[in-house]
Amino acid sequence: MKKWFRKSSVILSLAALAVIGCSQSTEQAGSSNSASGGTDGTVKLSVAHIFPENHPGGIHLKKFAEEVSAKTNGAVEITVHHAGVLGSEADEIQQIQAGNLDMALLYGISNFQNIDPQLGVEELPFVFKDKEHAHRALDGAFGKAVSEKLASKGFQALSYWENGFRHFTNNKIPITTPEDMNGVKFRSAEIPIRLEMFKQLNASAIPMAFTELFTALQQGTVDGQENPLSIIETNKFYEVQKYLSLSGHIYNSAVLVTSPQSMEKLSPEQQKIVAEVAEKIKAEEREMVKKQDEELVAVLKEKGMEVNEIDREAFVKAVQPVWNGFTSKNGDELLKLIQEAEKQ
Repeated sequence: MKKWFRKSSVILSLAALAVIGCSQSTEQAGSSNSASGGTDGTVKLSVAHIFPENHPGGIHLKKFAEEVSAKTNGAVEITVHHAGVLGSEADEIQQIQAGNLDMALLYGISNFQNIDPQLGVEELPFVFKDKEHAHRALDGAFGKAVSEKLASKGFQALSYWENGFRHFTNNKIPITTPEDMNGVKFRSAEIPIRLEMFKQLNASAIPMAFTELFTALQQGTVDGQENPLSIIETNKFYEVQKYLSLSGHIYNSAVLVTSPQSMEKLSPEQQKIVAEVAEKIKAEEREMVKKQDEELVAVLKEKGMEVNEIDREAFVKAVQPVWNGFTSKNGDELLKLIQEAEKQ
């Protein structure tokens, strides 16, 4: 009897181990599924950007996610992370490379200039005449060339949205000519082309984190800054800045990027839907930026800012050394594509 009991105990123990092993295998399979999607077959993707939810980019990323979900009957769910909760744009790029983030809306192709210096071309001051010129370039040969360069570095450009033209504000003087920039202290992002632009215009450029800017303007640490109108308004710079010069000196796109690895989570039909929705939403987002720019000039005037135009031709001439320095280091391949788009 004892011998039979011992034998039965061994059999039961082996059976229990087999059950545990099956359970662990099932959990691991479930964990693997959840990494690329839900157990119900839903594919879950993530997208991030650095601006608030009420910024045109944030508003339209939400629309993008909603429309992709609708067109895939809920089979593709995109979670939007606003306001830089996942870090800076450099952090977002690294997370896409590591496979920890599926997509990002990056405000400026120049975010990739550390990967490919030629992609800093968008930062050249006055390289785009107006928004129509920028759109023709981005939707044409220039955008195609940029996409190819990104693809060679492991990124897939889905669509080129818009951040818009940057404008000067300051507290010292109405800026209308390059000479007016002399001695004015501007906060600048630590981007070599922008720093060189201020140098050529005889202004002082002080690299500083954007989060420190309002206080620096308030305390007079810097006299001025440069940003799109939407950023000037939403960050209430009108409370600490008197003069707004509609310089439009730098245009920044907003490139919606992903990776081939993230797209491989989707079926070919789902990939097509994501690409088509990205293009559709691009047009809507650009239209909002355009409308906001038209309205914000009046709003900022009402808030007490003195608004003026600049002598564009004089500024273009003054910053030519910036262009020459860039092309001597990086070539003029992309610059020529931008210039060709102006003639179309």
